[in-house]
Amino acid sequence: MTGLFVFRICLAGFIGVLMGLIGARREDVRTYALIAMGAALVSIVSTEFFKALDNPWVADPGRLAAQVVAALGFLGAGFIWVNEKGKIRGLTGAAGLWVVAIIGILVGSGLKHVSVAASFFVLMLFWIISLLTRKKDKDA
Repeated sequence: MTGLFVFRICLAGFIGVLMGLIGARREDVRTYALIAMGAALVSIVSTEFFKALDNPWVADPGRLAAQVVAALGFLGAGFIWVNEKGKIRGLTGAAGLWVVAIIGILVGSGLKHVSVAASFFVLMLFWIISLLTRKKDKDA
């Protein structure tokens, strides 16, 4: 059982690294990985704590996952700023952190198929957008 939990945490970290490498600045890769791993860990803790209590009307395993989402609102706000020209920057990074946390929760919960599908589509989105923006930059 412990091996499965370690695998889930490592898988979430790997997905976070991939998303950080493809969709974020290089210095944010560790942040993506840590958020994915932390979200997976919180998800594992909440579901296992719920099972240990064996009292479903007292415990709610979704509460910890909800706090991950709330905490990401706080962290994401730190990624967003307005530059000197009045342009808003960092929205994509904040959204990426939010998505990687949700995928971490999915991985930690053991929802393999949904985790893989979500990771695939987000990575494809990052990849396609990076190709389109590179082409746009070359044309400009």
